[in-house]
Amino acid sequence: MRPFVFILIIFSNLMMAQKQEKILFVGNSFTFYWNLPNQLEKMALEQNLSWDVSQTTAGGATLRDHWQGNKELKTKEILSQGTYDRVIFQDQSTYPIKYSDTTQQYFSKLKELLPPQTQVYLYATWIYPNFPVEGAQTENSKEIQSNLSAIANQYSKVEIVPVGSAFDLFSLTHPEINLLTDDAKHPSHNGTYLAACVFFAALSGQSSKGLDRRYEGKDANGKKIYYSIVEKSVASKCQVIADKIVFQKRQ
Repeated sequence: MRPFVFILIIFSNLMMAQKQEKILFVGNSFTFYWNLPNQLEKMALEQNLSWDVSQTTAGGATLRDHWQGNKELKTKEILSQGTYDRVIFQDQSTYPIKYSDTTQQYFSKLKELLPPQTQVYLYATWIYPNFPVEGAQTENSKEIQSNLSAIANQYSKVEIVPVGSAFDLFSLTHPEINLLTDDAKHPSHNGTYLAACVFFAALSGQSSKGLDRRYEGKDANGKKIYYSIVEKSVASKCQVIADKIVFQKRQ
């Protein structure tokens, strides 16, 4: 093989290895609690995956809010101007049950802003105590995932990330470990770590087993901050549940 051809192959391989995937979360507090996007980026880095994970979020935001620019959201501009490899949409937690038509309407509008090659995901969240939907299946999150799946099935390149199913199985298997904060609604540090493991497995196709239990970074002043810390035993349990939910779903 000629030297310049060999060098060209090495350069090409290096360029492919360094290609960074851009990932965007569109959602609300169920996305930004305990730095879910940052944790996912750190997990990817740990496994030598180059992911640039961003978010456009606001507390209580619906997909309609994202479309209309409420709560000072700039989601339409972000989607129109940016080129993302993957985009994850998360509607307000009750909408997939109470107003599934509205979820579909604004998901469709936002999705149309993306190029056809973008891989799109719907973030299926969880049922929580006192879930404010009359007649909801409060014992599990199946109705949320089922309704979102019905939406996803109408499009190509749309997948469900079954975080709610992972919460259900984890709570059934390890009821002593709380996945929610004191408001019995938002994810605790354990809940967000479980969600991050589910997202990592779903987006990478790799097992989450063996991932670190703590992730750190630096603030604007260069000082160390921790995105998340969970106990070793909890991290291991989260990884087992995440893999079971993600890879069992794909079989």
